Amino acid sequence: MLTKVYAGQPFYTDVFKITEQVGDAQSYGSGVLLAGGQYVLTAAHLFSANPTLSNVHILNADGQTVSAVGEIYIDPQWNDDPTSYNHDLAIIKLAQPLAQTSGYEIYRAKTEIGQTFTRAGFSGTDLVAGKNTYDALTDIINTSFGSHIETGSQLLYDYDDGTPQHDALGLLFNLPNLGLGSDETMSQSGLSGGGTFIDGEIAGISSFIFRSNLSDVDSVIDSSFGEMGSDTRISTHADWIDFITKGNPIYAAPSLASEVMKNVPEPNFGSVVNYFLASFSEPLTQDISFHFRTLDGTAIAGLDYLATQGQITLHAGENHVAIPVTILGDKIAEADETFSLEISEPVGFSLPNNALVLIATHTIIDNDTAIF
Repeated sequence: MLTKVYAGQPFYTDVFKITEQVGDAQSYGSGVLLAGGQYVLTAAHLFSANPTLSNVHILNADGQTVSAVGEIYIDPQWNDDPTSYNHDLAIIKLAQPLAQTSGYEIYRAKTEIGQTFTRAGFSGTDLVAGKNTYDALTDIINTSFGSHIETGSQLLYDYDDGTPQHDALGLLFNLPNLGLGSDETMSQSGLSGGGTFIDGEIAGISSFIFRSNLSDVDSVIDSSFGEMGSDTRISTHADWIDFITKGNPIYAAPSLASEVMKNVPEPNFGSVVNYFLASFSEPLTQDISFHFRTLDGTAIAGLDYLATQGQITLHAGENHVAIPVTILGDKIAEADETFSLEISEPVGFSLPNNALVLIATHTIIDNDTAIF
């Protein structure tokens, strides 16, 4: 069951109501403030109608606006497919950050199954909360329901009333568990985008509910006993949340050979800048120049990194130059990949052993693994 959260329960103060206006239509959902105080985590499907920022409002339990909306980020892999609702996540950046000590950390351990969670969000004007248990990963339903849910990306629960005839996962998938019985909670209208908490951290975001004739107490999807729900699993989306809220690492340009990152971790999203270094043992006594260009190895320009080329001049008194190359991120599990930088056409100096070209190779370290 869902119960109203009353004043004096400080844990819930950073659960917000998200309202939006598109034309004459008004709608609302829920969201949770991330630690640091400037970003609200919610569901992507709340913004399917593409509202303008000025028509989205973030309210607390007293109905007060906590901040204007500065930006809305939608998970780049969200495609509003009703057969899956994969990557149903959005992050709202507040125009003005709240106190840096406010907000919730995200749950990063992949130990959600079998754990009891607390759901919090808005039903009408009330902030409500209740408990349930994550029973399985939602992709278990793919064959039976014709879904295309990505492996390990969503968390599944059913809404029990304490009787075997309404134990949906027991009847459908031979996973009998009456859980908390009639004390369980179910997502409903308004709670979309609301968070679930395990050990005080955000473990899931409410995404969708569904039913089966084998277990539902009635014939419609209405958050009744015997229905099931799926939440977006935060532990498998932590990298995107971190990218939006913290950005990718920024590597300093090297000035010494020992500072060069020959092996650079591939980002999951966005890009990072890696550096090659051309250096001399002593400061130059005259101006010199050379041509440079990147070369594909197993890494492909345009897919794994951005090709670059040009002419560089070093002046008397200088002894090094760092040459930046942008590494592109992705979520594809693949082998480590290499690319190189070639130096040629030296003017004012000679390459070692009078070589025509000098080539250095760097490796992009893949960090993508199958979701589990």
